[in-house]
Amino acid sequence: MPLRGKIALVSGASRGLGRQLALQLADRQANLVLLARDPVRLDEVAARVRSTGSACETMVCDLAKTGEIADVCSHISARGGVEILINNAGLGFYKPFLEHSLTEHDTILDVNLRSLIHLTQRLLPSMLERGAGHIVNIASDLAFTPIANMAVYAASKFAVRGFTLSLAREVKHKGVKVSLINPGIVDTGFNAGVEGAKDASVALRPAALAALIVSVLEQPGYQMIDELTVHPQMQDY
Repeated sequence: MPLRGKIALVSGASRGLGRQLALQLADRQANLVLLARDPVRLDEVAARVRSTGSACETMVCDLAKTGEIADVCSHISARGGVEILINNAGLGFYKPFLEHSLTEHDTILDVNLRSLIHLTQRLLPSMLERGAGHIVNIASDLAFTPIANMAVYAASKFAVRGFTLSLAREVKHKGVKVSLINPGIVDTGFNAGVEGAKDASVALRPAALAALIVSVLEQPGYQMIDELTVHPQMQDY
């Protein structure tokens, strides 16, 4: 089990894809650090993780606030850092550009892009010191596909893709892998949706997508999946 005993941080871990990633990493005996804003849901996931025998630390964190990110990362770094970083948290709103408030624009960019960069900036050094580590950034198929009514969301995902693929080229010779995941529609609570409400033919199941991402982390030796795009079969894209 290549993930046994490794310390993995998952952001947005209280529901949806993040929750499934935490549970499946625990099944592979990884130890978890889980970030989310919802303490009740976070504690529920942590209890499930600990029931597998894996260690789990939870940290309530609003990723739109750089000070909270700094505090979380200082605590984690003082304990030796992490070996796996999964930047999963994200949000967006489906409505015309001018109907978004400036605060909504800022929040989308803060959570989807800035927090991802800040977490990476602060947690990458310990990976480089060890000469090993894996960063997985969850973007979207909108990282390369324009879409009306989600202009700033799409811009944030375009930026995540550019950042991820560029960073991969910068650190791969130092033992750190960087992977980008571009899911299509996922059956989660994104954009006020209800998880479980969509048919599997048109929306990816979080558990199945999490299993695919875990397989990216389990690639052997020097083999690295740098970018992976996955859609439900009947999605129009």
